Amino acid sequence: MIENILMLALTIYPTPTVLQELGGTFPKEGARIEVETDTHIPKEGYKILMNDGLIKIISSTDRGTFYAKQTLAQIPADKDGNLPALVVVDSPSIEFRGVVEGYYGRPWGKEGRISLLNFMGKYKMNMFIYGPKDDPYHHEYWREEYPDEAKAEFQDVLAVAKANYINFCWAIHLGGTFRKMGTGEEEDFQYLYHKLESMYDIGFRSFAVFFDDFGSADATFHAKICNNIIQNFLKAKGDCAPLIVCPNVYWGVGEDKSGYAKTLGKELDESAKIMWTGRTICCDIKRSDVEKIHNAYRRDPFVWWNWPVNDYCRSKVLMGRTYGLDEAYYSGFVSNPMENCEANKIALFGVADWAWDPYYFNSKKNWEDAFTRIYPDPEIAWAMRIFAEHNSDQSANGHGYRKEESVSTHALCETAVKEYRLMGTLSQETRTQLEVLFGEIARSMDVLKRRLPVAEPQLWWELEGWINDQDMLAHSGIKMIELLSTEGDEAKNRILKDLYQYEARHQEGDQAHIAKFKAATFATDTSIRKPDTATREILPLVIEILDNELAKMYAAKFNKTFDLTGGIKAFSTVNGYNPIAERDGKVAGIQRKLEQITVGPREYFGISLPEDWQTTYFHCKLTKAAVENGVIEISRDGQFWFTLKTYNTPSTGEMQCSLPAAEGWHYVRYVNMSTEPITTKVNLFKFDVNGDHDPYGQLLEALTK
Repeated sequence: MIENILMLALTIYPTPTVLQELGGTFPKEGARIEVETDTHIPKEGYKILMNDGLIKIISSTDRGTFYAKQTLAQIPADKDGNLPALVVVDSPSIEFRGVVEGYYGRPWGKEGRISLLNFMGKYKMNMFIYGPKDDPYHHEYWREEYPDEAKAEFQDVLAVAKANYINFCWAIHLGGTFRKMGTGEEEDFQYLYHKLESMYDIGFRSFAVFFDDFGSADATFHAKICNNIIQNFLKAKGDCAPLIVCPNVYWGVGEDKSGYAKTLGKELDESAKIMWTGRTICCDIKRSDVEKIHNAYRRDPFVWWNWPVNDYCRSKVLMGRTYGLDEAYYSGFVSNPMENCEANKIALFGVADWAWDPYYFNSKKNWEDAFTRIYPDPEIAWAMRIFAEHNSDQSANGHGYRKEESVSTHALCETAVKEYRLMGTLSQETRTQLEVLFGEIARSMDVLKRRLPVAEPQLWWELEGWINDQDMLAHSGIKMIELLSTEGDEAKNRILKDLYQYEARHQEGDQAHIAKFKAATFATDTSIRKPDTATREILPLVIEILDNELAKMYAAKFNKTFDLTGGIKAFSTVNGYNPIAERDGKVAGIQRKLEQITVGPREYFGISLPEDWQTTYFHCKLTKAAVENGVIEISRDGQFWFTLKTYNTPSTGEMQCSLPAAEGWHYVRYVNMSTEPITTKVNLFKFDVNGDHDPYGQLLEALTK
């Protein structure tokens, strides 16, 4: 491997293999540019020689020349207008690098895709896979052609992709909808070829087939469909890229009992690329796991990395650094990002750098440098750096995948928690440090609220709710310090009134955020959540101290204690399914599960509520198989269970029933009553309850009356 030689004063992204200063400079004005072809250079590689007024680009392909020009654009002249004399030698380690638009939620739309494609070209990514779960013509209505307006938009986006030397790949999702022999298979193949032909006529030359999250794990059938596409369509056309396949079982290391991965690897045409998310659905990618799945697939995996996607934690935006990826043999690597298109660029800046050459990737430096590269205004870059540090962890989620957050404040927050639990207050030194922290966050959020609506309007649209939430958290933190430092009821009451006003504005902001995102998404999308920020370190600290301080004041005022728990619990006997309970005002339930789960005979999952809560309604949305083979059971104490007579709609997977509040039901579960495992999704599983169970809000209301 060529030694990586870097100039200290100049950083290029993605990080090149060789960047060597020769010494001396020459005027930029009047410099000659020459382009030469050398077939010995890798197809996306290039060399740049800069010296004595000559800039020479050497490559073997137009794409290599394009990448060389992206590097040149990052080499600035000095204050005298001179360029450095240097040599760059560079080529990627992974053949396909880019993005899959494969999340659940609001598709990016034409303008979003164009913005992202231009960003990808600038940082040498070459693969964009179009497969948003909520595009009906990609999945549910795949047999139908796109409307003319959508076709025209595709052509516009394809033109931008071509200009940036990006393979714009269109994916069709056939999971659970393609019929088998005897039930319409031959007819569906004709529909399939017709649909592919229509996309080819639009201009697509790269195609993918998805089977994820829907339908059964029939590897032989899936291989048959894909092999037919390869033989009867792609090879017949002669100018198409290799087929990319997302299997039904797309995680694990090929050791599942069904043998799906090994069967698919054996029977699928060797030219096809097989996608894989890692040992689990959302996880770091380890070399040992790559080697195992390679053996099952009989080829290098094409990684679909589920980060920074937030469709399973939509209360969060994920803007932390790229890490947790091992250097290994990959046939391709794409990131599945968030529905918040512009906000993805911090993470994708890291993915682009890593995927170009993992060997030279410096995660921390890349993340620090991303802000000035993406946001040229220094004030905005500073403020976005602070915002992003506190928005990078997913919080508790059903996948168990977590990332670092608020790293620079961890020690301070840990010290503050220990001091408060030991002394019931904070030392002066800790208070001072927290005041500095909250003040910096408040100032940076003020910058973003002032500047982004004009300078970065789309980014502001996406992040407004989270910026307001972080701003409110900072001001609540400042009031927390004041509360700990203040004596006298009158002074404390003024602080309480301020906190009450903050909370009222906070609640209004949350509802406005939800309404805005719902209006821009789909009427059926129930998974939109209020924004949460700094949930790993700062928010828990502020909540613990404020809740306890308010509870002390409540006890002193009313001579009784206030129950701060107000929580719900989720439970499950289903292997591999660890549901997350969540509360949103008058609704308490299980966090939506996007992927399928397999519920064995007599296995169950459900939720329990505190004894003082009153339930008024139950509603779940699973699958047809779940409705036809299972029941809903309810209990008052978790010991004695009764079958709930629900109103069922098998076609939509819904089961629901009113519950008299006075009957005191506090437990509910779904049970598979059949003798066979059933496959289902948990799209909705919730109780409606009387009252808005928000301990903090209730305390503030009681204390400020």
